[in-house]
Amino acid sequence: MKKGDSSEIIQKISIDGEINAEMTNTYSRGSVLNQIKEAKNNPNIKAILLSVNSPGGGVYETAELYNALKNSGKDVYVSMKKTAASGGYYVSTPAKKIFVNTETTTGSLGVIMSYVSAQKFLNDHGIKQETIRSGEQKAVGGLTEDLPESTRKILQEQNKEAYERFVKAIAEGRHLSEDEVKKLADGRTYTGTQAVANKLADKLGTEDELIDLIKEEKGLSNPTVIELRADKTAESLISRFVKATTKSFISELNSEVNSNKVERSYLG
Repeated sequence: MKKGDSSEIIQKISIDGEINAEMTNTYSRGSVLNQIKEAKNNPNIKAILLSVNSPGGGVYETAELYNALKNSGKDVYVSMKKTAASGGYYVSTPAKKIFVNTETTTGSLGVIMSYVSAQKFLNDHGIKQETIRSGEQKAVGGLTEDLPESTRKILQEQNKEAYERFVKAIAEGRHLSEDEVKKLADGRTYTGTQAVANKLADKLGTEDELIDLIKEEKGLSNPTVIELRADKTAESLISRFVKATTKSFISELNSEVNSNKVERSYLG
């Protein structure tokens, strides 16, 4: 991106789109997770510039990226783009500084669980599914039946546990009390200006201005700014076709296996 002193590197890492398994794929050199590991293991990389444009995503994948950034041993600086909400904000919390735009949408601090039930429709049409269970909480809910109240309470506890971890991460990263965070973390979104006013971000500013701040704080005179990307041109047409076909098949298989699964997400 910008060539300078090779012993003074700022590594840009972009989280663009929904946070998913591709971003945490350890077999892909260009995955976000592997880019963070690359920064951790390279002594010439003096800081991570994290560009975030994401509404959030899976709880597991978000936690993986958060933990990798927190334990990278590098100072992380975040530039929030159009959207950095829910999990997109969560992964930003290890940052030393967060810059936003006036038109950035951030916040949406919380966790959701969702599922679809067509039990009433099926009952109205004389369709009934019987499930033999080894225990009353085995494979409950889903498309063919409503969630029992006992299951709803269990899932709510799991939801609360994830929410408390989110609150703790914000409190630690933003130097706020958990009570202060909970007043902000009711699910609402914030503009960039509101985020700064509520101490969820540090300043209104551009990515170039953030790079200038990194140079100042890290004492860098002429740093190189790099960004690693997956080399898709190296893949053959056949290789890409096989990969796409396999991915489609696995996706269909997972949709069948998880047809009655309640998904938990940091998604805004």
